[in-house]
Amino acid sequence: MTEGAGSHPDGFSRHFARAAGREFHYLRTGSGPVAVLLPAFPWSAGSLAPLAEALAGEFTVVVLDLPGCGNSHSLGGSPTLGDYAGGVAGNLGALGIDRCHLYGIETGAQVALEVAARHPERVARVVLDQLPLLEDSQRSELAERSCPRFDPSWDGAHIAAIWWWCREQSLFRPWYRPAAETRLDADEPPPAVLQRRAADVLRAGDGYGDGLRAAFAHSAAGSLGRLEVPWTLVTSPADPLTPPGGRNPAPGPHGTVIDLPPGPDRWSQLRALFDATGSADRSLQIPARTSAAGAIERGYLTTTSGQLLVRRTAGTGRPLVMLHASPTSSALLEPLMRELAGDRPVIALDTAGNGDSDPPPGDGPFDIGEFAAIVNEALDVLEVGELDLYGTHTGALIATDVALARPGIHRLILEGVTMFDDGDRPDLLPRAELLASYLPTFEPTWDGTHLLAAWHFRRAFTTYWPWFRRTRDGIRWVPMVELPAFHRGFVEVAKRLDTYHLPYRAALAYPTADRLPQVGVPTLIAAHPDDPLQAHSPEAAGLVPDGHWDALPDDITAVAALYEEFLTGP
Repeated sequence: MTEGAGSHPDGFSRHFARAAGREFHYLRTGSGPVAVLLPAFPWSAGSLAPLAEALAGEFTVVVLDLPGCGNSHSLGGSPTLGDYAGGVAGNLGALGIDRCHLYGIETGAQVALEVAARHPERVARVVLDQLPLLEDSQRSELAERSCPRFDPSWDGAHIAAIWWWCREQSLFRPWYRPAAETRLDADEPPPAVLQRRAADVLRAGDGYGDGLRAAFAHSAAGSLGRLEVPWTLVTSPADPLTPPGGRNPAPGPHGTVIDLPPGPDRWSQLRALFDATGSADRSLQIPARTSAAGAIERGYLTTTSGQLLVRRTAGTGRPLVMLHASPTSSALLEPLMRELAGDRPVIALDTAGNGDSDPPPGDGPFDIGEFAAIVNEALDVLEVGELDLYGTHTGALIATDVALARPGIHRLILEGVTMFDDGDRPDLLPRAELLASYLPTFEPTWDGTHLLAAWHFRRAFTTYWPWFRRTRDGIRWVPMVELPAFHRGFVEVAKRLDTYHLPYRAALAYPTADRLPQVGVPTLIAAHPDDPLQAHSPEAAGLVPDGHWDALPDDITAVAALYEEFLTGP
């Protein structure tokens, strides 16, 4: 997949690659010898951003999302620690890394240890930060008790439980045994960090504990004893599970054991353990990705406004570009992408500020034209010429402005178009009321109540229209959405809880009635019968010079057939 030059605004560029048929995700920054960092399960690569920043001045730093964590595909089944080590070794090969410095923290240190033990030719030095060296009884208990299930429930109890689990990890070790002797002597992470961790657990879903169970089922002592590469074991006197001095392994000819207490200088102290003069590769040799037939592949492209995640299927002919509804992401378009793909390529973007895409730079407020300009720049990066365009809800409005600014669009599909009252249409919802009440913000709180509030905010969308008008007049008399589907959508919201409102606010302010008459391409405006925007969609279609209206069937295959007929018909 073509990616633009440049990097993520915070100094990292984000990438996908493929190994053994699975996609994996990684962050990259810096230059120099290659240092690969492995986070603890189930956290994502962003958890090691401070160390990556400390190393970036002298190293090319790659931070991997371990399999099943962050944005990396899982291994499936019941993987062992050896399976994870094999997966990481395969990822290194896919990135063209023959030899690197390797670092892992906590359970990520166990994976790093196994990679170094099984593939010593790939590792110049390994740094094992707070490696769990546990007795058999400890490992058995941790494997059994550390990873409770978080089954979704309509009352959001699982959201509260996930937050509790993430916070207790930073207070006690093990988390389920709160006592003075298990208390961690460290600062509690700020709410924004706990929010990212909770989002990591939500991303991983039912498999969030696979890596933890694999790590706790494996004894690290044997692998440490047979290491043939230089290694450093970093212990922390503040961690109740760190072995006391008498239980630390003998360093032997290749090893060093040091204590590093927690504190603001810890990342820079860890930096001193990496040897920039070692025999590690000095660059990545990443081969071009080949598209698998029928697969939806993910990648990032870089615009002047940051990186956008793009999902794409291979094909020939005129591509179909798809823009999702706010506040979710293009992940929810995947079923329709598969139905519509056929022989054509289908491209779906996470719009700026949603899903895994960066928000627009600046403080805003932003208008739909600015989001459309980012999409148009992304399509230029992808070298998309002639195309068909689809947008749903907020994505429909962005698609409208993309069509107004971009030549080469053959057909336009707008699903769920907004029409609001500016003082002259009492039959429409008043725009001013929506702008004032529709978009609450969810600043992270230490107790996680913001995340539970976000769950119920999204839940109210399924039962009232608008969601804040919770009276008899606001009841939505429609079939209830299924809980698994609702939960999947909430996961996408939780990724960007801090910026979800930016494109949404732009949509509420959009002058739909002024823009649609300017559209100069054949346009289908459609909506499902239970969509609250359906009532005024026929009117919206009438505003487009070559506009058409159709109600959508319930079955997704029938929806795709209706869209296909419009896209390929006369």
